[in-house]
Amino acid sequence: MIFKHFRIIAFYFLCFVFSLSTVEAQQQTARYISMSEATKAFYEYLPAGYPEPGKKYPLLIFVHGMGECGQGTTASLPLVLRNGIPKLINNGTFPASFTVNGETFKFIIVSPQFTGFPSVNDINNTINYFIANYAVDINRIYLTGLSMGGGAAWYFPGYNSYFPQRIAATVPICGATEATLNYANNIANANVAVWATHNNGDPTVSVNVTNSLVDLINNRPAPPNPKARKTIFTSNSHDAWTQTYNPAFKEDGMNIYEWMLQYRRNFTVLPVTGLSFSVQKNISNGALLHWSSITEINLSGYQVQKSSDGRNFRNIAFLQSKGGVNASYSYADPEQTKGTVYYRLLLQDKDGQNNYSEIKSLKRAADAKLQVYPSPATNVIYITGITDVTRASVRIVSANGQTFRTLETSTTPTISVNISSLPAGKYFVEMEWSGLVRRTAFVKMQN
Repeated sequence: MIFKHFRIIAFYFLCFVFSLSTVEAQQQTARYISMSEATKAFYEYLPAGYPEPGKKYPLLIFVHGMGECGQGTTASLPLVLRNGIPKLINNGTFPASFTVNGETFKFIIVSPQFTGFPSVNDINNTINYFIANYAVDINRIYLTGLSMGGGAAWYFPGYNSYFPQRIAATVPICGATEATLNYANNIANANVAVWATHNNGDPTVSVNVTNSLVDLINNRPAPPNPKARKTIFTSNSHDAWTQTYNPAFKEDGMNIYEWMLQYRRNFTVLPVTGLSFSVQKNISNGALLHWSSITEINLSGYQVQKSSDGRNFRNIAFLQSKGGVNASYSYADPEQTKGTVYYRLLLQDKDGQNNYSEIKSLKRAADAKLQVYPSPATNVIYITGITDVTRASVRIVSANGQTFRTLETSTTPTISVNISSLPAGKYFVEMEWSGLVRRTAFVKMQN
């Protein structure tokens, strides 16, 4: 009788524990949201207890293989659950947390469904979206993928010098890409941690891709810290991902998740990423400044500074930070300064810390006059005097204001325009750039 009561009590205790675990269960949710051109939906995995006040979480981006591509519909999105990390989460076998160097971490995981091979911009936009909408630790962003996705895990950090700065580590699995010195240089220069895996007899993507890229990275004149590592399994299958993503698979006492969490970026000067800054000549012989950022966090704004010698700068304008992601700005400096002038941006943190952009120089060109010849003309006119701007819109306009032709031009010294179809009469060539217009007349004769 006592044993019977014990079994009943034990049963209800287990039910109670199960109900608690269900309340605290981690969630993988389908989100039908487009983060970039090549993805219309994704699975979002948030750890138990998310969000905790003031806490930032590491972000892990999983990129699927070609067989899981789809249009992000309710019918196609579940394909993403067939392999890799989303499968582990769906089966309830993904660990709730990882402890590395005495610190416990819980991942935010995003598993987008791509319509085809994702571009570097698709991966970058995914990062931007999650930084803007989730409590992401921007120093702990990690990338991994299999086959097609393994290629993305190679070429995103290898594409240029900026993208590798966005991630702390990458785990390409049987990555479908090419082994190029450019990839190796960019990854090595940014010290992106790499752990690549592959099967030695892979019939779909040659193991030579992984072997070559790891060797190229580690053989740079200035090797990365840490050096790239690889694990080559003995198998004639393409599937190197089941073993790699298995949390029980470890090397040097760490699975890939614990290994990634060893590494972080160190964004400590100013919370601005992806700053792009350019200066162009204005038609008035002033200057037009453009700049944009990927992310802005805790930034007060931008002080525009100008100098005649590149050393002593003065403030000429202040633009308040727009915050968030993908912010863009422009400022027109109307002052006509002779010789070469220099511009830079002073980035002002809300906490009083400052940093500077790179310095851009601009050489003031001689006054250019828009000229059209011949006039009168029958079939063709030639337009000159547009070399002091980077890009302009050129229009052929009749005397009564009707626009007959619009052209976009850059720094070509002379452009030709066929006017044989225009009726005879007086016309104007108008060039507009940044809201300013130059205008000159010509006469069209009868053919």
